[in-house]
Amino acid sequence: MVNSKNAFIGLLGTSSIFLPGADAFWRMSCSLIQTGRLDPNVSPGFVSAHVHKVSGASNFGLFNTYEDLLKSRCTSCEIQDDKSAYWTPQLYYEHANGSFEEVPNGGTTVYYLGRGENATNIEPFPPGFRMVSGDPYLRSNDTSSTTYSDSRHEGRLISDRVSFNCLNSSGNMPEQNYMFTTDCDNGLRAQIHFPSCWDGRDYQKDQSHMAYMSGIDNGVCPPSHPRQLVHLFFEVLYGVTDIRREEGGRFVFSQGDPTGFGFHGDFMNGWDETVLKEALDLCANDSSFNGQVSKCPPLAKSQTPYFSTNCPERKQIVNEPVRGMIECLPGCNIVTNGPQRAVQPVCPGDAPTTNDIDEDGPYTMLDPSVGDTLSGTTFAYAGCATDGTPRILDGFAFSAGNMTVEWCTSTCKDKSYQFSGLEYSRECYCGNSIAATLNDCSSTLKMACAGNTSEWCGAPSLLTIWNDTSYSKTAPHIYH
Repeated sequence: MVNSKNAFIGLLGTSSIFLPGADAFWRMSCSLIQTGRLDPNVSPGFVSAHVHKVSGASNFGLFNTYEDLLKSRCTSCEIQDDKSAYWTPQLYYEHANGSFEEVPNGGTTVYYLGRGENATNIEPFPPGFRMVSGDPYLRSNDTSSTTYSDSRHEGRLISDRVSFNCLNSSGNMPEQNYMFTTDCDNGLRAQIHFPSCWDGRDYQKDQSHMAYMSGIDNGVCPPSHPRQLVHLFFEVLYGVTDIRREEGGRFVFSQGDPTGFGFHGDFMNGWDETVLKEALDLCANDSSFNGQVSKCPPLAKSQTPYFSTNCPERKQIVNEPVRGMIECLPGCNIVTNGPQRAVQPVCPGDAPTTNDIDEDGPYTMLDPSVGDTLSGTTFAYAGCATDGTPRILDGFAFSAGNMTVEWCTSTCKDKSYQFSGLEYSRECYCGNSIAATLNDCSSTLKMACAGNTSEWCGAPSLLTIWNDTSYSKTAPHIYH
């Protein structure tokens, strides 16, 4: 189970779901930022009814505004100009003895799709925009609620907004709108479409400000909701084969849903307004880049492959067991099979303590130019170099989960080495000579330090190097 998170993030980044009618879209991978009973859309300011897995803005909490999200230190999604928040319910495995085990999940893949007959007039999400898709209390197929239809467009069951895809090496199975099987050796993927049609009102808790297109993921908007927004679609991959199954056990979502009909998703907009508008104008109706963020200029300028390292999952806000093996579903949720709609149970004494979000708003990244000194030290930034075998700095080396530039440089100095190099977020190398050409690397994508996300600590096979200027040796020439 140790490598599950990284494996799932890799799968998220290479997802290739076939979306019928998808002519233009971009696909963004997101790792986790928070796990717990948090839902500022449904229960703003309070502990929510069930556990969610959250991706996106680092200051996500019990209550958030658009302005709050924009002030986040970082986002766990690969496009750094998107400080939105995306969340879905956690999946557990209920063992025969009544205990519940967290099912591994590395995050969410988010699609922004140019869909519908009015796709050329798609509007960006306005500041403060929020929405929810899905009904957590459904336990059977809702065959009575349908989308808008007219003489030219046939409606569709709204329950088709949810689908499950069993990724199995033996071959693909038709997707269903419930958890029809969990025997999926490459994971079970839950998927959900969001409504795209807006009536212009602020957020409504009953979601009446939004409506689905006639075909859910295509078609036309109803006259009551004429303004078309970009179409949002989530994929969430669960490591069902990482769980040791047993007779009498079953998979259950955190709201007590063993069926999957109650799968749901939430969105809270935190986009840079200019970036989102430019991306929609240039890329939402252009199929030439096949969903690749790197080929859409407004998005590519803030894209990083190191999003999960640079913005790791935050400390739990709600203080209660939700990870690993737990005795019961948090929030007094009980497993209900249906077919009737579930009712949220009353939970006397349900008042876990909470922690504040440890964020002080925007911050300055230590992003030195060659020659800049490290405050309070005799070290100056020397540049960066591609590392390999043999190592560029071949003296002392160590790795730590709380690595900082200061710790690496001071350690190398204490051991009488002139040069300090940082690599892969958590590795430090020391040496007295550099067998490589150094470059400025100011535009090279780098990884944040594991112990201080406001500093850069190299990247895979890339050293960021500091020179102790108190040594009498001549520093290496820097090539720009």
